[in-house]
Amino acid sequence: MKNIKIVLVGFLIVINIASSCENKNDEHEFITFVNKSDREIACQQFWSGHITEADTLYQCRIPVVGIPADSQYNFPSGNRHNSWEIDFKVIPYIQFLIMEEIYREYITSPCDTIRKYVPILHCYQLTLEDLQRMNWTVVYPPEE
Repeated sequence: MKNIKIVLVGFLIVINIASSCENKNDEHEFITFVNKSDREIACQQFWSGHITEADTLYQCRIPVVGIPADSQYNFPSGNRHNSWEIDFKVIPYIQFLIMEEIYREYITSPCDTIRKYVPILHCYQLTLEDLQRMNWTVVYPPEE
């Protein structure tokens, strides 16, 4: 009887692993951001369940990633399932705020100083449908 329980538990573990791998194929763990410009940019990813178009300013306390010229960065999903599709069930869109690399000079400055002196080069506000159409790859400068 003990051997049957061990085999049954092992079988259930294998089924569970196989089914979780099957579901991951259609989900996206990363949004790839490609910097095709000839200079480094600073990129701030912002998403919230209550984001509005008025939120196109630099957001204090939210990290900024430097992306070198002609390179890319993968923004991971924010949930424990590593799925942007799950994130988009609670957020209307994701925002990528692109700033000049001068941001580094102001990184320790107050928020209003950064907003005043660091130019915004572009602001992407992308829905799930936008990202699906773009194959989960955002390109700067914009191609469309």
